[in-house]
Amino acid sequence: MKILYYDCFAGISGDMNLGALVDLGVDAGELVRNLKKLDVGGWELSFKKTLKNGISGTLANVDVKQSHHEEGSCEIHSHAEPHAEACRSVESGAAGHGHKHRSYADIKRIIISSSLPEKVKSSAIGIFDIIARAEAQVHGRNIDEVHFHEVGAVDSIIDIVGAAICMDMLGVDKIVSSSVELGGGTVKCAHGVLPVPAPATAIISKAFPSKIGGVRHEATTPTGAAIIAAFADSYDVPVSGKCLGTGIGIGHRECSELPNILRVLLYESPDKPNSAEMDSVKMFEVCANIDDMTPEHVSALCSRLFKAGSLDVWQESIAMKKNRLAVKVCALCKTEKLEEVRRVFFAHSTTLGVRQYPLARFSIARESIKKNTEFGEISLKKSCFNGVERIKAEFDDCAKISERTGNPVDIIAKRIENLSDNG
Repeated sequence: MKILYYDCFAGISGDMNLGALVDLGVDAGELVRNLKKLDVGGWELSFKKTLKNGISGTLANVDVKQSHHEEGSCEIHSHAEPHAEACRSVESGAAGHGHKHRSYADIKRIIISSSLPEKVKSSAIGIFDIIARAEAQVHGRNIDEVHFHEVGAVDSIIDIVGAAICMDMLGVDKIVSSSVELGGGTVKCAHGVLPVPAPATAIISKAFPSKIGGVRHEATTPTGAAIIAAFADSYDVPVSGKCLGTGIGIGHRECSELPNILRVLLYESPDKPNSAEMDSVKMFEVCANIDDMTPEHVSALCSRLFKAGSLDVWQESIAMKKNRLAVKVCALCKTEKLEEVRRVFFAHSTTLGVRQYPLARFSIARESIKKNTEFGEISLKKSCFNGVERIKAEFDDCAKISERTGNPVDIIAKRIENLSDNG
């Protein structure tokens, strides 16, 4: 198993990420050839070895005609405007700081219409989607109304699609990130002077552990934050195995507190097929205490939470203030479903607030299989832990057989599982 580790002790930005991955070993020529599959012209991506605070690494630079890449000042800003106004900006090519304006829909069309692999397209759109949702929240707009300024600029498209291409080229099995330094001080953006982290970065950083104040500048840009949020499977967990290589991405800032660099490490961890190896996935638990809904309405809420993308929904009996019995409704979901799960809580329950907690879910390898038995085709769940294989019959299938034959469900399940154990 190949694991890519992001050491974001000094933050992360789009160009630092490209520099680090090329420094690690991604073929720069192949990366550029893939980027040229986008219907976007007027840019040149270059890499050069250089030093930062005495540390050797690779500096990525995107040169765009009539544009200037200012990664350090405020790499990404967006401005939510009425949809018609956004479209007029795109058509006229008006922009601030020499950057062309593009809507979120424009960016998706550029990516989807390219001949890039579907996995790359999906990853790139996923990163833009994270930024678009954050900006929509900042400006109180619908995501379709978000109008990007610098994110829509050519250099930022190269940073984000380039990140997706690099991940596809590396072919890693898992991505782990350290806690991410966001920075401190203020930053000058299209919206004026704002405190660090910028509003969109602060929202995106809810998806991972972070820290502030390590440096007095914007250490992590919205693009950098979105890359970590989109790709990292877990955070601050031990990584072991053989280190295959390291890469250093050089930033454009000069900083006395911390070197403006991003480090990545590629590990090969022992891969044990059908072993007890556990995998961890970042999740969120969203919950609300409810004491004024009927059981029928709570059941309907749980169904809607599942439809919203929750991986699990459950209820806990609790006693609230004034000793009133109530129910705590909990939903487990991935980062990309978090906003929709919260929306369902507010739209379909009486709660006035929800709580959410980041967590890691550990699970062992499993698979679903079909098996022909004396009762017909049955679905089975197969897992393995510490070399011991477990097989469990799907309850719904057993219940149907029980209804048809009149035999108890537990007897049917044991019969099927015993047959499976014996081949």
